[in-house]
Amino acid sequence: MTTGHYICNMKRKIFREDILKVGQELMFTYGYNATGIKQITEAIEIPKGSFYNHFENKEAFALEMLQNYCNRGVLLHKNSLINTGDSPVARLKNMYLKIISNYKEHLEFKKGCIMSNFSTELSDINEKFRVLLDTQFKEIETLIGGVLKEAQEKKEINPNLDIKTTSSFILNSWHGAIVRMKTTANQKPLDDFVNLIFNNILI
Repeated sequence: MTTGHYICNMKRKIFREDILKVGQELMFTYGYNATGIKQITEAIEIPKGSFYNHFENKEAFALEMLQNYCNRGVLLHKNSLINTGDSPVARLKNMYLKIISNYKEHLEFKKGCIMSNFSTELSDINEKFRVLLDTQFKEIETLIGGVLKEAQEKKEINPNLDIKTTSSFILNSWHGAIVRMKTTANQKPLDDFVNLIFNNILI
């Protein structure tokens, strides 16, 4: 590969990432259906043709953007829940507390989570999005289940809890709390989640 080709490829990679970043912000704010390719290209100040050099259509773009977002979410859970110095329950609780702090300090309890947003907007009408989201939610649920199993082994939580059911309930309750957070525009639904899970269900 010549130096010229290398520079060209690097520029294309950066350019693609810029489109994904800007498009994610727009779809995070306005949703999938309300965000058009024109809005994305105008926001990044590129012609539509440049968008189509990288993505076949809006659906292909959004699927890649969503997959990248989910990958970061899964990585957050892995980094927070696996092989850290804290106790299993502390790891799980601290992860949620950090996310809540981020909503407070940077998002003002707005926008929520793209996984939740796209689930309500697209899962009923687009099978590709439904399957992608279901797969990613299951991966996160498995990570939660792993830390709960460790907590049971260390006698930190109720030994009679069914791990699969409880991890599913925690995941579902968290995303429900995020949706409610957007309507209340405050922290209370998230605080209620933490209080119920860690002071009532897991003890």
